[in-house]
Amino acid sequence: MELKFYGAACEVTGSCHMLRAAGRTLLLDCGLFQGRRQETYLRNTSFRFPPAQVDAVIQSHAHIDHSGRLPMLVRQGFRGAIHATDATVDLCEVMLLDTANILQKDAQFLNDKRAREQRHGGPRPPPIEPLYDERDVDSTMRCFQRHRYGEWFEAAPGLRFRFHDAGHILGSAWVEAEVQESGRSTRLVFTGDYGRHGIPILRDPVALAPAAVYISESTYGDRMHPPLPDMELALAAALRRLAQRGRGKLLIPAFAIGRTQHLLYAIGRAFERGLAPRLDVVVDSPLAAAATRILLSHCELFDAEARAALTCSASQAHEFVPGVRFTEGVEESKALNRHPGPVVVVSASGMMESGRILHHLAHSIESEDTDILVPGYQAEHTLGRRLLDGAQRINIFGDSKVVRAHVISMPGFSAHADRGDLLAALTPHAERARALFLVHGEDGPRRALAQACAQAGFRRIEQPVPEQGFTL
Repeated sequence: MELKFYGAACEVTGSCHMLRAAGRTLLLDCGLFQGRRQETYLRNTSFRFPPAQVDAVIQSHAHIDHSGRLPMLVRQGFRGAIHATDATVDLCEVMLLDTANILQKDAQFLNDKRAREQRHGGPRPPPIEPLYDERDVDSTMRCFQRHRYGEWFEAAPGLRFRFHDAGHILGSAWVEAEVQESGRSTRLVFTGDYGRHGIPILRDPVALAPAAVYISESTYGDRMHPPLPDMELALAAALRRLAQRGRGKLLIPAFAIGRTQHLLYAIGRAFERGLAPRLDVVVDSPLAAAATRILLSHCELFDAEARAALTCSASQAHEFVPGVRFTEGVEESKALNRHPGPVVVVSASGMMESGRILHHLAHSIESEDTDILVPGYQAEHTLGRRLLDGAQRINIFGDSKVVRAHVISMPGFSAHADRGDLLAALTPHAERARALFLVHGEDGPRRALAQACAQAGFRRIEQPVPEQGFTL
């Protein structure tokens, strides 16, 4: 059995891990690299392996840093099956179509930038093409095969898999693999993005199974999240601050899938409990509206409290939380820029690298009447990270902006396991495991988690770098 790590090694985006066993080649996830537009475009344009030689993909969940290069894989020759849970397939369709639209706009942005630079002389460079389009997404969706949690399936002769609820976002899974090779059976576990206990709406993650080999995320390997009740109180305080000011905006950049719904649920509870006065709350993200409808069509995956509190209907996104409205089109989105406030605007993308949130920032970040609440992890080199790091001036759409808005960090809303969650999941298996591979983490968190896992009894711990391979 061989493992090779092509993404989410020394970083948190571009998740893509290759498993070679029983004469077959499979991928665990196939995600998009995210960060600086031009740099990530170059990283995303090609694979460091022949896509046509991949036999199957095991897809842990729908987030774009785990699924976003699937259409490129198909475009460049992959013809196998993509295995995922029901909800992941439903979410991937809207996520990948939305990403295709964003990639088209990114390509246009880079072409316009090149054209401006070319005016100063020199040869005209060839136009940059989008990484993929809607036709590639359609072809990709035809490759998906749906599976239920706990159901064993054979992805290739000698390679069986099953998904278990990871509690991260709707449909997310950690993967259990059984490899039959040379007369021996080996178990492997890939955590995908492992969730937290007690997160509203979704069920808690299922405990990891015994295995010889573990591939684990390490996003928050060096820190503990604040308790969720504390975060909900902090959110209520931000709502009260806006209400007391009586004008302006509270901008919340949020992932369209998972984070947006969690925040809306928490805002609704703050209003119901009298922790903050009711305010105008607008979700300005077509993708979030579509994701909310999909969420409500899978209420069998909710925890008991959410099943009792929410109306499960695929056509009722606007009723997800009473009083919250979803924008219907571009003009309604633009009208928010003229809204005097007070108003709460929830919009994608979560790391502020694309989407309508950039337009809201461009119009409001230079106003002291704007608060920006950042509710989760911000990767290196993203606009979100620069704001959290205290940047006083940023560029949006090529224009320099002075940051006068108040930036509020609330990482406790993350749906990723923290250090304690990861250790609780992994350490029961330390003595029997042959190897632990730590991925999906920057160097500091990953190194800290490796040290803790070594103290817990793991004998072999690897922190792979990009394209590093291992034979087991």
